[in-house]
Amino acid sequence: MSLLDDIKELLLPRTCPVCGKLLMESEDVMCAFCAIQLPRYRILNIEDNILLRMIWDKADIKRGTTFLTYNHHSSYHKLIIDIKFHGKSDLAVRLGQWAALEAKRLDFWEGVDALVPVPLTRWRRFWRGYNQAEMLARGMAEVTGLPVVNLLKRTKNRTPQSRLSGEARLKNAEGIYHATIPEEWRGKRLVIVDDVMTTGSTLANCAQTLLEADKDAQLCIFPLSYAG
Repeated sequence: MSLLDDIKELLLPRTCPVCGKLLMESEDVMCAFCAIQLPRYRILNIEDNILLRMIWDKADIKRGTTFLTYNHHSSYHKLIIDIKFHGKSDLAVRLGQWAALEAKRLDFWEGVDALVPVPLTRWRRFWRGYNQAEMLARGMAEVTGLPVVNLLKRTKNRTPQSRLSGEARLKNAEGIYHATIPEEWRGKRLVIVDDVMTTGSTLANCAQTLLEADKDAQLCIFPLSYAG
């Protein structure tokens, strides 16, 4: 480490976002123990699983997978809070990399052309400094070599989905996205990336919007975590 790194480490010590312990020099964004204990969500079939069954009646999705089990009462819940509200874009990128590596074991990336992050409103992106879904996608891109393309825009600012449940989420997500798909991305296999899937309403509405703009698009979903 350089002298500048030593001073930075002294003034702003790096801590594990899960357990709060100081990170060793060899550790990246999480301590080794917490990284090993990550609550992985096991998907055995990328073409027929609970994630897809939740939204098949709303949108035609070809594949779906996820990386983590989301539990509000677990200490790993802090990972989502950190990447959404605490400016931890580096953590989002790293989680995206780990998720992409896990998905390789399922051959999830076969035939995929691009990654499409779920968008934020301009104001929320400005307030956070970045879009956490895009940072996750950028981490996935580093592993897969796939491009990240922002084909979706959020045109309306409504109540955050995390404050709603059930049918309210579905209604709240209707009509808030707009898709512009250039000719080079038409008819492609696209993976929609988000941080958390609960009812699937956000991913379903993003998928519907993309299919309205291009009926030949082949869509997959990849939320970092699933809260089912």
